Amino acid sequence: MLKRATRDGFRAGVASIALAGAFTGNAAMAQDSGESGDQGISEIVVTAQFRDQNLQDTPLAITAVDAALMEARSQTNVEQVAQRAPSVQFTAGGQGGGAQTAAVNIRGIGATDFQFPNEPGVGVYIDDVYYGISFGTAFELVDLDRVEILRGPQGTLSGKNSIGGSIKLFSERPTDDPNGYVELAAGSYDRLGLRAATNVTLVPDRLYLRVTGVGKQVDGYLTRLDYQCVTGRDAPGGSFATKSEDCVIGTEGGQKVLAGRAALRWLVNDRIENNLIVDATRDRSEASPAKAIYLPPINGNDYLTGPEDYTNYSTYTGYPGEPEQYTNPAISYFDSWGVSNNLEIDLNDSLALTSITAFRHADGQSAWDGDNSPENISNNFSTFRHDQFTQELRLSATVGETADITLGGYYYKGDSELGGRVHVGIAGLDFVPNDPFDQTSVSAFAHGVLHITDALNLTAGLRYTDEKKTYTFSRTSPLPGVPTDPRVASLDGLSRTFKGDNIDWRVALDYEVAPDIRLYGQVATGLKGGGINPRPYLEMQAVPYDQETATSYEAGLKSMLFDRRLRLNLAYYHTDYRNYQGQVSACPDISPPGFPFCSATRNVGDAKIDGFEVEFDARPVEGLSIDGSVSYTDFRFTDAIEGSGIVPGVTEAPFVPAWKYAIGAQYEIGLNGSGTIVPRLDWTWQSHMESNIPNNVPGFELGEVEARGLLNARIAYRSEDEDWEFALAVTNVTDKFYFNNKYDRISQSGNAYGMPGRPREFAVSVKRKF
Repeated sequence: MLKRATRDGFRAGVASIALAGAFTGNAAMAQDSGESGDQGISEIVVTAQFRDQNLQDTPLAITAVDAALMEARSQTNVEQVAQRAPSVQFTAGGQGGGAQTAAVNIRGIGATDFQFPNEPGVGVYIDDVYYGISFGTAFELVDLDRVEILRGPQGTLSGKNSIGGSIKLFSERPTDDPNGYVELAAGSYDRLGLRAATNVTLVPDRLYLRVTGVGKQVDGYLTRLDYQCVTGRDAPGGSFATKSEDCVIGTEGGQKVLAGRAALRWLVNDRIENNLIVDATRDRSEASPAKAIYLPPINGNDYLTGPEDYTNYSTYTGYPGEPEQYTNPAISYFDSWGVSNNLEIDLNDSLALTSITAFRHADGQSAWDGDNSPENISNNFSTFRHDQFTQELRLSATVGETADITLGGYYYKGDSELGGRVHVGIAGLDFVPNDPFDQTSVSAFAHGVLHITDALNLTAGLRYTDEKKTYTFSRTSPLPGVPTDPRVASLDGLSRTFKGDNIDWRVALDYEVAPDIRLYGQVATGLKGGGINPRPYLEMQAVPYDQETATSYEAGLKSMLFDRRLRLNLAYYHTDYRNYQGQVSACPDISPPGFPFCSATRNVGDAKIDGFEVEFDARPVEGLSIDGSVSYTDFRFTDAIEGSGIVPGVTEAPFVPAWKYAIGAQYEIGLNGSGTIVPRLDWTWQSHMESNIPNNVPGFELGEVEARGLLNARIAYRSEDEDWEFALAVTNVTDKFYFNNKYDRISQSGNAYGMPGRPREFAVSVKRKF
């Protein structure tokens, strides 16, 4: 399979690079013909190294996308933005965690499990505030200024140590410009949407307010069918046909989201600025769409629906004897709110203090019909609550034109709880968990840039991290008068603690070899905290696992060519990855003799990762914009523990496609003083990937997610004064049926299922600026 992915990906990558070369040639011709450079590519300012800095001057691999480009690409949530970036895999709607939960990795490093002890390997930040859990990370985009995606270990950068990279969302700041808008949208599956924002000047030159609101509703695209109504055969729990004459009992994948944000910006004086932000989200979406891929006939019933249709037979029922008492609602609910305060004080012309204080709350509940049938093989209901407090302090100094230095400290306190009901019919296991989880992380860091010459810079960073995690297990029976299953009863009230610390560092050198052409190299380390196995069956399986660590070696080129007509950035990296945290289904060393049940998170092995990335942005002629990327990730397990399911040299890491590429183009057509029309096309492709371990060995073939290519299109009309915009957008133009992810659970519950991506959808919108 690796050979196939490499061959197919190499062809796709060569085609994309050749296409980029064609654009480069066009840019050169435009320059040679004497066209003015004033229509060239604008500068992008990022804050990855604690200060405002041109993207092209930053010795890091960064993808930066502004609000205008996100709108042109029809990107409305962070998943869509991240999936367009090289070496980034962002998959929302994972097993059991709800539609808003995501498995995210960058350059093959991240996390695939939503359980609280398994912290994200890729840090997600909102206005420099770290979001510490996987639940709810598939954010809707609310009035953003830009998104920065930092690839590679961020051990000495970002608020909290992020081993794989960071995704940072920055909101629009209030100003004295009214900069208001209202946008209405409608489309397929009864889609309705409303977005609105405006600035309000409360005190001229001193106090500004920006208020933003978003509402979205769309029906589910996967239909739940009544098996008895469709086939005429009996099914457990009886028929639901009385609810609908067309055999439809519900849908999955529907969304209903309301979100609001208020930002208050206070310019106290010329040296002090304070930004206070309050936000809230209410999400009442349906359960994640899922479809059975393999399920053996049960009692003569075949519960598989067509291989490429958006249907299933999920009923969310448990035991046949109690369908009314144990029928889960097919929901994925999520509520969150937060308050953050960013205080910036210029102590003098060369010394500045920044304080970022934040509190966030999130809670939700979601159902998961793990067998997608009327049977009771695997049906779970999850609830969660999470509160976190973070405080970051930075003291930044400029030493003439010689150096920039930042010293700081970071504090994270998380208080969480995971509950619901777990039912695994194949194992005869049924219990109610209610598990508190507490986490504290404290770190101190230093970062400095020495400007050796006007063209040569040396960057160094150091961070010390100390953390503690405590997980307490609660296991009770879901039925009155029935004792708790003895396989989990011994866990009730048990508490386990993980403690760890680490030192991370970074050294980078960058050199401007010619105007707007910069070479850089760096070595950086990163850390993902350890934890406690959250899924033990017995007390002896409630064991800690250690921290993951990574050391990455990277070399890159950042260039702006042809009178700013082409931005071309390249990066190559090699990573030594230690103590990979994976889930195993066999653990004889921590189980009684002959005890077959295990679902444990453990340090299962080490790996090496090599890859390269190409990003370009071209303006070959006036009005034409072309952007694209190519990435290759070669992830190789080098050793593994017994029972991990990993075969070094054979097993592929979950959610790591070897190849990805993307290309988009738009052309602004003037209408002789009557406005402009802007058509745009975007194509993305990625090679196959695995979604579980074991894989690529006999008996474990059903977790492979096939390669896919998706085409999006949009055409917009803007009035001459740009106050009005009318747009038509089509996503998945070719109506490609594909899976976002799959789960081969044959060894655990005897089935396999996948989560289909969205079919072709149309949307029309009208936007009024004022």
